[in-house]
Amino acid sequence: MPGLTVAAAVLMSVVMLAAVVGCGGEDEATDDTTAAVADEQLSGYTREPTPSAAEVEVPLVNGEGMLPVTAAPGGLRLVYFGYTTCPDVCPTTMSDVKRALAKLPPEDSDRVDVVMVTIDPDRDVDAKLGAYVGTFIENGAASRITDPAELEATAGVFGAQYSVETTEDGEIDVSHSGDLYAVDDRGDIVLQWPFGIPYEDLSADIAVLLADSGAA
Repeated sequence: MPGLTVAAAVLMSVVMLAAVVGCGGEDEATDDTTAAVADEQLSGYTREPTPSAAEVEVPLVNGEGMLPVTAAPGGLRLVYFGYTTCPDVCPTTMSDVKRALAKLPPEDSDRVDVVMVTIDPDRDVDAKLGAYVGTFIENGAASRITDPAELEATAGVFGAQYSVETTEDGEIDVSHSGDLYAVDDRGDIVLQWPFGIPYEDLSADIAVLLADSGAA
C-alpha cells in the first residue's frame, strides 16, 4: 500500500478487518461480523465484542502435544496464521515479531510466547515448519493442524481467512489474511495488528499490553 501512512493503513484494516492477502497477488476483502475499533493509544486494533480463544488448543509439531493459545499468567501469546513458502507477508511478519521482542527488556520479552499455525499443512510438514519458526523465534511454537475442518474452525475463532488451491497448471495458489493476534492470560484476543505495522510500533503495543496485564 505505497503512499499510505501507518494510521491510514490501520484505518483501512479497521474498515476491512479480514482482508485476504494473495501472496504476490491482489487483496480480496472478506466480511467479518465483529466490529473493529481503533485505539488512539495503540497501533493495533481491538474488536467488539472481544473474541475469546480460551477454549482453543493447537497441536504442536513433532508430537509435542497440544498447546493452549491462552497465555501464561501475566503474559501474552502472539498467534499467527501463515505458511513457510510465503514469499513476502509471512517472513516479513515473523521478522518484525523477532525485532519487536528484541526491542523489549528481557524481563518483558520473556513473558511473550509466539505460535505460528500453518495454513498449508500438506506442504508444511513437521520438520519444515518447526525449522521455519525457529529461524525467527528461537523458542517459538509451530502448529500443524492436518484436519481441514479443524483448521478452518481454529482460524475462524481469530477471524483469520485463507485459501489454498491448485491451479489448472498444477501450481499451488495461497492467499491469507496477514493479521497478527495477541491473546492474554484469560484467553481473550485483546489486540491484532494488520500486516505492515512497523516493528517499533508492534513492540510499543506489546509493552502496553504487558503493563496492563501486570497491573491486573
